[in-house]
Amino acid sequence: MFETVRLRTAVAPILQQMGRGESAASQVASNRQAENLVLTIFWLLFLEGALRKWVAPEYSRILFFVRDPFVLLLYWRALRSDAFRNPSPFLQIGLMFAGVALLLSFVQSITFGDSRILAVVVYGWRQYFLYLPLPFAMASMVSRDFLPRFARHTFIAMVIMAPIVFLQFHSPPSAVINRGIADDEALQFQSFSFTGGGVRPSGPFTSTVGVVHIIPSTFALLLGLWLTAPRLRKISMPMLVVSGAATATCLAVSGSRAAFMHLGIVVLSSLVLGLVTRQSSVRTKALVLPLALVGLGAVLYPIVFPDAFAAMLGRVVEANSVEMQGSPLGIFGRALYDAVDFVRFMQHSPLLGYGFGLGGNGRTYLGGASAVLADVPYAESDWSRNIVDFGPIFGVLFILYRIIFTVTLGIQAIRATNSVPSPLPLLLFGYVGIGLFYGQLTGHGTVGGFIWIYLGLLLISLKRQP
Repeated sequence: MFETVRLRTAVAPILQQMGRGESAASQVASNRQAENLVLTIFWLLFLEGALRKWVAPEYSRILFFVRDPFVLLLYWRALRSDAFRNPSPFLQIGLMFAGVALLLSFVQSITFGDSRILAVVVYGWRQYFLYLPLPFAMASMVSRDFLPRFARHTFIAMVIMAPIVFLQFHSPPSAVINRGIADDEALQFQSFSFTGGGVRPSGPFTSTVGVVHIIPSTFALLLGLWLTAPRLRKISMPMLVVSGAATATCLAVSGSRAAFMHLGIVVLSSLVLGLVTRQSSVRTKALVLPLALVGLGAVLYPIVFPDAFAAMLGRVVEANSVEMQGSPLGIFGRALYDAVDFVRFMQHSPLLGYGFGLGGNGRTYLGGASAVLADVPYAESDWSRNIVDFGPIFGVLFILYRIIFTVTLGIQAIRATNSVPSPLPLLLFGYVGIGLFYGQLTGHGTVGGFIWIYLGLLLISLKRQP
């Protein structure tokens, strides 16, 4: 009997160690699957427009939702692995808004006599809340080691996109590379034009919005890895150089002032990083490198891309002359106006809102149903859309949620500069912050896709390595 007891005593630690080993291996496999799902979601975000334009335009409406099954699969894996065991207060509040929105959606869908309203309201709810848990699931299931791997994929995507946008810029709007392969005009995609008639490229996306967001988001990762010690970045110098050149090419021919402004905010976040970090090696590079890149770009832009430079100057002059009529601050006045425009919608919107999706792009599904849309205002800014869709009470609360969430993330990113330490949190916040604050987060599927994914990367970058 004593021999049996001694044997059990000796074997028990070995069995426990084996169990911990199996558990650790299982956890690693689960995390790897989560990483692969995140990469799949990113690539579908990048290629969704290409599928709709150049592969199967007749299934364009269906392909718009091609990412959703993989997002739901990631949520299922997160629930099975108990990843939401200690949920963030911002996730809990967001899910509370989602629950309230479901009840409002039911009321809104029966308020109108048109049965198509239900489809628009469901689409609108999806725009608001389906991707909201994504960044929290990413942060719970993925380690900081995933950041260089994700960056490598974004750099490859940018290298793929550079020749596409270059050809689009030098091709007429009627070219297949711009409008798509569909013969039916209703399935073709229209390109925005410069003053002189040149095309503002949309890349593999269905509109220029995708180009506007992939440039600064990729630049944030590029700059963050440039500022990271070589032994930690895990990405080769040639890849950084090639992807940097591809990003510069996409920016040069984009014709988008928003892309330049958004990239400028990332540069500003780097300067803030240089001021607050206690790492002397990072401080110097964070202050000098982005300014050197801006100066180099200013010198090379008119030399390497003379046509794009001339078109961009014309675009700036034309847009500024229009905006100066409304505000002496020009584009900055327009940006500030988006932050106060929602007030005028509060007086006329129903208490429970008109209907999710009716304040923005979702209403295009109703086509010529002018009688249904006669009293529903169209909102260009996202805060205004929140009021139209959600109603004045819940709309204002949702806006406050976005503001507080953004401010909290900014504070955490600044603190992480010295506590993690890494340049990525503050640089990723430079991209994510403006979109989460009042960008087209709830009104445009591509914008929401980029913001939610990169918010997940930001939350991952805030984690300390064990």
